[in-house]
Amino acid sequence: MSKNRRQFLGNMAALSAGGVLLPSALGAAAPEPVQGTTWDLSWRDRVAGDFRAVFDSPEINDGVGLWRAADWKRIVRTVYGDAAKDASAVLVIRQAAIPMAMNHAFWERHAIGEEEEIKAQGSEGFVKHNPHLSLPDTTANQRNSKLDGFIADGGIVLACNYAFGFMVQKEAKKAGVASREARAATMEYLVPGVILQPSGFFAALEAQRAGCHFFLAS
Repeated sequence: MSKNRRQFLGNMAALSAGGVLLPSALGAAAPEPVQGTTWDLSWRDRVAGDFRAVFDSPEINDGVGLWRAADWKRIVRTVYGDAAKDASAVLVIRQAAIPMAMNHAFWERHAIGEEEEIKAQGSEGFVKHNPHLSLPDTTANQRNSKLDGFIADGGIVLACNYAFGFMVQKEAKKAGVASREARAATMEYLVPGVILQPSGFFAALEAQRAGCHFFLAS
């Protein structure tokens, strides 16, 4: 288990104990914003064709979960041709991987590159942007393995709301505002096309209910 994942799980336990994010072990109802939220489940209607897979990504791990989801889709199209033209790939971003779902501005504002110890290519400095999103000079071929390119190619990206809560807390602390106010602001930093779900495990199981084969992509 990686350092970041251990830290994430420790933070989850602490927040749960404090009643901040998770329901208690005694089965108490989950706190806002889960209660009373209408969740977008329309993505299930986009899962189609004979080739369906969900890639569970609980860690950033150099974006390997995203790469595997995109590459699987490329491979089945290459191997099976027209029979796989409607291949459905679902990526679930949860736990310590959640910064991948945030845009360049959020990464720069909160120094995510430094926090995650991600060095810029060919440099000793930390990245100031989300390396899993395209930049203006990203080539068309490179974009295929970026989050925005994956979404543009029909990939479905689901993000854990519990993990997103940590991004909200970062913004609340930075802006000096309450969590509810910070949540609205943090939503603006979410990568377009990423769909928040009640939890990452809910998303992974819903994708399987929609006929996806499961793959732990970390």
